[in-house]
This record gives sequence, structure tokens and C-alpha cells, in this order.
Amino acid sequence: MQKFIRLGDGYGDIFELEALIEYNHQRIKSGIYLHVEDEPSTFVLIMEPVRGNFQALYTIYRGIPMTTRHQQKYKIINESLEKYNIQKVEMTTRTPADFYDSEQYFQYMIGVLRLNHLLPPMN
Repeated sequence: MQKFIRLGDGYGDIFELEALIEYNHQRIKSGIYLHVEDEPSTFVLIMEPVRGNFQALYTIYRGIPMTTRHQQKYKIINESLEKYNIQKVEMTTRTPADFYDSEQYFQYMIGVLRLNHLLPPMN
């Protein structure tokens, strides 16, 4: 079972993500940017499955500005991923506004990530 876990808002999310990467880098499978044109991107940190096939997907939901002036979070995340040699994937997706709520968007993204072999299939 894969589950999206949202990190905080503002800059709290980036500090929490840095700590997750630093203290759990051996359990991280990959980091994925989900870009949407003219909107902030979403970042997903995919962890290796644990007991009972639970797989945490830590996310900064629509919290990564991609304008040329505001790419500080993007740079910080990339530096952390590079420091621990964690695979980075970038993809363009549908806007979350196309869905009724964020949970429906997350279910859609789980399907997309499975189809691209970035998440294991359902058991």
C-alpha cells in the first residue's frame, strides 16, 4: 500500500524534507518532481516499502515554485538528493485542479507512478 504523507507548509516543509533525507537516505528509493505548467510543482520522496508492504510517499504538495526568481526550494532539494546519490525524476502531470480534491489527485499519481515503474504494482 502506498500512502502520500504531506509535509508542512511554508518553509517548514523543506526543513522536514532535508531531515528525512539526511536521516533516512538509505531507505529512499527516489525523488520525483511533478511539474504543471505555470503552477508550483509537487515533490515526492519515495521510500522503500516496510513491514506489510507499506510505502511512504512524503510530499511537498504544490509547494515548489518554478519561476526563475523563486527556485530556492528546488535547489535545496536537488543538493540533498545529489549529496546522497538519490535518483531524481522529473515529469509533467495534469494539474491537481482537474480533480475533485487532493486525495483523488494522489490516487491518479499512484497509478501514473506505477505505470512508469517508479512504484511497485499492487499486491
